[in-house]
Amino acid sequence: MAPRQSKTAKRSKTQNGTREVTSEVTSDSRARNQLANQPNLTPKSRIHKPKKGALKKELKRVELYGKKKKREYTEKELDLPKLNMAISPGVVKKSGKKGKKFVDDHDTLVMQRLVRTINDAQDSVNESKLEKAKRLEEIREVKRQELERKEQAKVSKLEDKKQELKDKASAARILRRRNAKGRSKEEIEQEKPKKKKVSFA
Repeated sequence: MAPRQSKTAKRSKTQNGTREVTSEVTSDSRARNQLANQPNLTPKSRIHKPKKGALKKELKRVELYGKKKKREYTEKELDLPKLNMAISPGVVKKSGKKGKKFVDDHDTLVMQRLVRTINDAQDSVNESKLEKAKRLEEIREVKRQELERKEQAKVSKLEDKKQELKDKASAARILRRRNAKGRSKEEIEQEKPKKKKVSFA
């Protein structure tokens, strides 16, 4: 006959058999609520499988009319960098206007024009038509003076170039004359072609 078990042994045996590991989520309501509020982290697939009817329709259309040609973009449109070119990081190529035109510090006309045009844009004070006309006339006058000065500079540059060419030509002419005077008459005669003499025996 088997030995008799004590009550404590029996109790421990039954407890060991039924013991389970339960997570906090099922037992703790607070943890369960936090888990419920978690966002769904697995992203949905963007590729949707077409339905059977739509697929048949598409296949029939391809069979009849052929596949749709996809537009091919050129490298210029895609703005791709050319091969074998070093691309410095962080440097963005500027497109459009090439550079800024800097104004000379002592250029009073341009400064006046800029100040007046900026003031004209900023001043939104109610003024009479006469005052407005007067202000606009001042701006026009400054612009006209600026244009005149530009034209004058262009003309003077052209005149300087003409004078430079004239000076070069005259210097070359004087040099040729000096060289011609320096040569003796004998040298000039030597340069002339000699008459051929024919003797009969």
